[in-house]
Amino acid sequence: MSQLSHLTDSEAWRVVGRLEGGQTQAEVAQAIGVSQSVISRIWNHFLETGSVGRRPGQDRRRATMPNEDRYLVLTAPRHRNMNATLLQQHIRSANDSTVSTQNVRNRLHGVGLYARRPMSRFSVHPDNRRIFIWRDPGSRNNPAFVHESVRFGGGRVLVYDGISIDGRTYLYIIRDGPLTARRYRNEILRPIVVPYAAAIRDSSC
Repeated sequence: MSQLSHLTDSEAWRVVGRLEGGQTQAEVAQAIGVSQSVISRIWNHFLETGSVGRRPGQDRRRATMPNEDRYLVLTAPRHRNMNATLLQQHIRSANDSTVSTQNVRNRLHGVGLYARRPMSRFSVHPDNRRIFIWRDPGSRNNPAFVHESVRFGGGRVLVYDGISIDGRTYLYIIRDGPLTARRYRNEILRPIVVPYAAAIRDSSC
């Protein structure tokens, strides 16, 4: 239990996350179901120590500084496919400081962001190369967390050629991106297939 209130440390971290997300102390107090003075004490303690409470016997040495905490809380939701190691490297390049990957995970867990259980997870690729993302409850189907890709295994050239018993069309190279339904209609059906079908019909009469 947190020494600052009857909230658990996990609940106190959620209070900090809500406040850092822009909610007022009154709004957070109403949402959590405690008095505003409790929220104020948690917030002030966090600003002073970077933590929400200490277990007996722990020293006051910090795992991360307040500016690093804020950086993590803001960066992880913007780059949800970054793992703890990449976030650690971001902190190092931004603040010239070293934070362990476990501290990165602990800090994000404290504000309700998880990469693995107890939160659910899913793969953004159809193969076994899973990419885990940081996300909060209820955001599984958010389109922002879905990365659509089709893997062909290497560079290729996509072409179209119509062939029949009486002849064939010219070879058409499909350039500048994937072949969509609209491109197929505008670049192949209308200029190639329809005239070729008409020519075959006329020659058979």
